[in-house]
Amino acid sequence: MLRSSTAWLFAFALTLTGFGSNVQSAAAQTTYTFDATYDAISRVSSFITEDITANTASGSSNNAPFGLTKANVLLYNQTDLTTGSYRFSTNPETFGLQGLPLGGVTLFGESDNKLFYEVENGIGVVDLTTLTTRASNTVNITGGEGLFEGATGTLTSSEVYQVGNLLVDPTSAIRGTVRVSGTIQVPFTQKVPEPTNTAALIGMGMIGVGFGLRRLRHKAA
Repeated sequence: MLRSSTAWLFAFALTLTGFGSNVQSAAAQTTYTFDATYDAISRVSSFITEDITANTASGSSNNAPFGLTKANVLLYNQTDLTTGSYRFSTNPETFGLQGLPLGGVTLFGESDNKLFYEVENGIGVVDLTTLTTRASNTVNITGGEGLFEGATGTLTSSEVYQVGNLLVDPTSAIRGTVRVSGTIQVPFTQKVPEPTNTAALIGMGMIGVGFGLRRLRHKAA
């Protein structure tokens, strides 16, 4: 009986020692809520075809969290001259354009934090009565830096621009507001609590106990 107990203790100690040498990790993530309004300036940087333009924009915010108070944008815009509606995307291939740089949106600020996202199928319309444009779309987060390294998720963007000055000069800058809101998921690797060398020492101690019990048996005999 004692011999079988000693063998069991020895096997158990080996199990603990092996388990203590394993380093395991579990994937986890943190979710951040984002909601900010940017005062934006946009202009046509180039006319690509009769109805497609490349547009750049910049913005600043007084209420953006995580220090993301500034924005830089490059996107492509296709306008339906008949209806006044328009589509926009950061990917030129959305409109069959080849050999042009991929656009995108970068939110940044004074800190090391940055957030990157892209627009696939933004839709807007020109209101000829008020000479404004209104657009909304869902954007896909593609990564970031600092707090948002490896970030994913989706944000909702809605914008309003005043465009009356384009009737005078189509290349002039337009001003408006853009609200960006949603959730950001940031992954991180978290160590799972595991036995360390202490477990191995406990295992060796139990082996010692087993041999001690065996010696006592021999003395009793």
